[in-house]
Amino acid sequence: MNQSPRALSFTNWLRFLAPLALVLLLLAACQSKTEPPAEPPATEATAVPAEVAAPTQPPATEAPAAPAPTEAPTEPTATPLPPTLGVVMVGVNPAFEPFVFTDENGQLAGFDIDLLNAMAAASNFEVGFVTSTFNNLFDGLNSGAFDIAMGAITVTDERKQIVDFSDPYYVSGQSPVSYYDAGQGIAVRVDETGITGPESLTEGVRVGVKAGTTGERYVVDNTSATFVRYQEAPDALNALANGEVDAVVIDIPVITGFIQSNPNAGIKLTGGPITQEEYAIAMAKGKPDLLNGVNAALAKVREDGTYDRIFAKWFGTP
Repeated sequence: MNQSPRALSFTNWLRFLAPLALVLLLLAACQSKTEPPAEPPATEATAVPAEVAAPTQPPATEAPAAPAPTEAPTEPTATPLPPTLGVVMVGVNPAFEPFVFTDENGQLAGFDIDLLNAMAAASNFEVGFVTSTFNNLFDGLNSGAFDIAMGAITVTDERKQIVDFSDPYYVSGQSPVSYYDAGQGIAVRVDETGITGPESLTEGVRVGVKAGTTGERYVVDNTSATFVRYQEAPDALNALANGEVDAVVIDIPVITGFIQSNPNAGIKLTGGPITQEEYAIAMAKGKPDLLNGVNAALAKVREDGTYDRIFAKWFGTP
C-alpha cells in the first residue's frame, strides 16, 4: 500500500533526527569528561604594610647587641703612678748602719737600700747609687750629681728650705722596741754611770757627733757640753769606745746597729730617745714628677706588704 507524502516526510524526519540526537549525546558526554574541575575560590591576600614590605634583596643580618660590660670586682684603690721615672741616681752615705752601709762583700746594704730597690721593682724604674759624705748629700742634689738622697735623713724645717722631701718612710714610735726608734739617742761606755740622759750633757762633758746631723744640732742648741765633730758615725762611736769622748749623740738605730756589729766595743745606749724624728727621701726642689713618682712607689710597697717584710728583717715586726 502506498504511503501518503505527508506520512513519508515525517518518517524521513525521524530518520534524520535520530543520528543527530546520538551525536549530541556523545558530545555532551565527552565535554563532561574533559572539562577541568572548578578551581577553589581564591582567598584574599593579606595586605603587607608598606613599612614592613619584604625588600627585593635579602636583608642584612644585624649584629647582636654587645652585652653590657660587667664591672670589675672592687679592689683596694692603688696609688696611681706617674710616667716611669727611668733611671734614678741615688746619693747615699754608706756609713750609717743599719740604714746604709757596705757589707763584707763590698756591696751596699741596709734597710734603706732594700726599701729603695723594692720601690724600683714595684714601680718599674731603675736605680744607680752614688756614695757621698752626709754633708755633701744636699749639695749633690742641688748640683745634679744625683736625683735623690736617702739614708735616715731627718726632715727638718731648715732642710725644707733647700730640698723637697718625700712622704716619711720611718718615724718615731714605729718600731716595737725603743732601741730601734727614729730619733737621737745617747751612747756611752758600759762602765759610765754619770751620764744617764740629756740633762747629764753639761759643761766639761765631751760629746761626739756626726757632722751635719740633727744630733749635732741638738747638742749645740740644748746642752752646754763640748761637741766633737766626726765625718762618719763609726768614727764617733769608735772614738767613744777608745775613751776619746764621753758620749755620742746620734740616731738610736745607728747606735744599736754598731753595738750588734761590735759586741766587744763596750758601748751601751742610755736613756730613751731625746728627739722625735721622721726620715724621708730628699730631692732637689722643683721636680714634681720625681716627687710624685717616689711617693707613689713608696705607697705601693706599703700597700702590698713589701715594706712590712723589709722592716721586720731589719728591725722586727712593726
